[in-house]
Amino acid sequence: MSSKPSKLISLRTRDRAIEPVLIKNQDRKSSERGTSSPLVVLYGFIALISLGTLFLMLPFSSVTGDIDLVDALFTATSAATVTGLTVLDTPTIWSIWGQIIIAILIVIGGVGFMTGAAFFLLAAGQSLGLQGRRLIGQNLGEEKMGSIGQIVVRVVLSALLFQLIGFIIFFLLFSIKLGLEEMSQNIWYSIFHSISSFNNAGFTIFHMGNSLEPFSRGYLNNIILIVTAIMFFFGGIGYFVISDLLSHRRVLGKRKIKIVLSLETKLILIGSFILSSFGFLMIIIFEYSNPATIGNMSFSEKIINSLFTSMSTRTAGFNSFDFSATYDYTKLLCALLIFVGGAPASTAGGIKITTFLLSIFMISNHILGRENITAFGREIPYETAVRALVILVLSVLIIGFLIVVVSFIEKEYQFVNLTFEIFSAYGTNGMTAGVSPDLKLSSKIIFIITMVIGRLGPMTLALLLAGSQKKFEYRFFQEKVRIG
Repeated sequence: MSSKPSKLISLRTRDRAIEPVLIKNQDRKSSERGTSSPLVVLYGFIALISLGTLFLMLPFSSVTGDIDLVDALFTATSAATVTGLTVLDTPTIWSIWGQIIIAILIVIGGVGFMTGAAFFLLAAGQSLGLQGRRLIGQNLGEEKMGSIGQIVVRVVLSALLFQLIGFIIFFLLFSIKLGLEEMSQNIWYSIFHSISSFNNAGFTIFHMGNSLEPFSRGYLNNIILIVTAIMFFFGGIGYFVISDLLSHRRVLGKRKIKIVLSLETKLILIGSFILSSFGFLMIIIFEYSNPATIGNMSFSEKIINSLFTSMSTRTAGFNSFDFSATYDYTKLLCALLIFVGGAPASTAGGIKITTFLLSIFMISNHILGRENITAFGREIPYETAVRALVILVLSVLIIGFLIVVVSFIEKEYQFVNLTFEIFSAYGTNGMTAGVSPDLKLSSKIIFIITMVIGRLGPMTLALLLAGSQKKFEYRFFQEKVRIG
């Protein structure tokens, strides 16, 4: 009996039964506007500069009564960004009212637009709101939303207290130097110089010479330089470092004193000491025999002026001798110090000490094959070090591009002087090689944009323009790429 082969039957469920069910979830698109938008910082900064420009163009602000729009805009931007670069001679061109406007712009720009606006709101009894606290916290680098209001008040009041103390000291010194018969002039000199010093602005209104060159020689003059350096040092390290120094002092036993500081404070203080000492040694070596700078000074004057210049290049932008007469390698050295700058959340400019140090740590750890980034027995979050390196690289690219563009426009100037001027503008330093007053119109506009970018920071500006960033929940396949 023959049996036929059985027919294979495949049982398959319907395709529709195994199809994935797609649930479409529409995201609510909420446009952030007004005070909730992260661009409010940029908007406020532009509004502050615009208002300052308008006031500086009014007839009573200048001696001549007629100021060009670009020159007024350049001065207002330089003051609001606490840079100090000028295209017009501050003591001779601007009247007392113009100088007052510049001083107000420096004060607001020094504490920051968001911090200043928040202080006035709190003083008027208004609430900052959740979005306002978040933006101010990002601006100050503070994560605790509940303490933002107290921090804002402390930052502003401490800044005003330092400037008040500076005013008193400077008034005593200027009264001894210039005489009591110039009482009203000494008062205004003291007020303006205290504001400019603490806020690392670099503006001066002395009729005796350029910047602080009249105070380069002599015992009393050197004391004025030292007090100025102390003022912009405290402004350059910021409120949080000062607060950490005051609140973390602990006494153990009768003779032992132990100071417990945060990692950020340690990095800022040690980095400031190393950079200032290195700059001081290089400047005094490079310029020791230069008769146009410190060559004809006594040894003590050479030390004071070299140390003052080293500290000033990182933060303030004052110069106690003709900086345009320095050697090219001195300018390049000071340009690097300007690039690093001072502490975050301070009145200083540059990419900031912590950004520079974290970038160095990250590069050195990768060279040594270490995965974790550590300092002083603490591990630093990897993403923080990545952001620091991004800021450094982005800043180098921006400065390199600006140097090429400005060098193409200003062909009559030496490349080193233009390079130094770009570094000074981007680092919101204000020290000059004598180029800024004679720039072409297009170059002035470029410098204005550079000062704004330098004050806000390349990373901050990029995040502001990008708006809210979305996190993607998927990753692509990896593929290696040859490097080196």
